[in-house]
Amino acid sequence: MPDIYANWSRSLPNIHFHYLTTTPEQVTRNYMEFIYSTYPGGSFDTRPLNFSNWEETLHVRSFLLDKIFQTFPNRKFVLVADTSNSDVMTDYPALVKQYQGSVQCILLRNTSATDPSDRFPYNTAGFEGLDQRKFMFFRTPDDLFNLDLAAGECYNTSVAQNLTFGYQGLPLNLDDPAPVNGSSGGSSNAVSSSNAQLGLTVSAFLGTLLWQLL
Repeated sequence: MPDIYANWSRSLPNIHFHYLTTTPEQVTRNYMEFIYSTYPGGSFDTRPLNFSNWEETLHVRSFLLDKIFQTFPNRKFVLVADTSNSDVMTDYPALVKQYQGSVQCILLRNTSATDPSDRFPYNTAGFEGLDQRKFMFFRTPDDLFNLDLAAGECYNTSVAQNLTFGYQGLPLNLDDPAPVNGSSGGSSNAVSSSNAQLGLTVSAFLGTLLWQLL
């Protein structure tokens, strides 16, 4: 992923990287040092320990993302994470519906497909009804090469999606019914973006799953 981020940094005009971790800010120094030595520079959000506002503490990811989207209403956002975090699987598609036109792409690495030690069940129900051209579940960083994010091209049609819009990656093959979309379920046509010149923000989820982004 460092090579992908470096390529985005070079090729996308007016891009900004924002890193979000749900680890409390008191113990994030190692995360920040690693990110700033490996990935492009950018801003950083951590979990606030605000015991006077439990909403901020218990639902930190949605709270921080809402704050970013409301602060920068004219920017386009590319959201990057992986399937091993349940909050991401609900929060990211919800942002597409809540802030219509603001989410340029959602890119999620399917860790269950590539990492034998990281096969966490994940729920793709939130993606039902979303335009397949706006999101992609990828396996390796190579799947992201040659995507034109500024033009809204988020889906590499050669990468099978195989979503059931339910629970997937369960043990003993107890997944929800057979996939309803696959590698032929999308379109290679890019989604046009009339506001691309306003700037692009890449927001990456880190937290305890930082290494899944490597």
